[in-house]
Amino acid sequence: MGYRSDVIFGVRKDSRDKMDKVLEKHNLQDSFKWYEKTHTWTKYDESNNFKVKQTDYWIIYTEDWLKWYDEYEDVRAINECIDELEGKGFMVALGEDNVIHSERGEWYDYVEHICKLKIK
Repeated sequence: MGYRSDVIFGVRKDSRDKMDKVLEKHNLQDSFKWYEKTHTWTKYDESNNFKVKQTDYWIIYTEDWLKWYDEYEDVRAINECIDELEGKGFMVALGEDNVIHSERGEWYDYVEHICKLKIK
């Protein structure tokens, strides 16, 4: 029993080795599915007065039905790794009641949270 969550976290591709070492240390390298994603946005360059397209490459890890408690050593290690990346990582955990209970970084740029009600 216990509260279960869907967890998605990501790191910029150039920081992947650091996260993979954390996952390996806690024997989680096979627990999370991962995907390569491209994040593109437009930035206004004030010095040249025009818009510039920017692209980052990310590794996104995901798994569902996890017990994601901050006091767990592996959860703490993943969160600390994301914090140390200072803007190059994010994490969001959605509980079985569809409530976001943990978040780090700007996850909303990479993950869409949709809630809906429907008649059974």
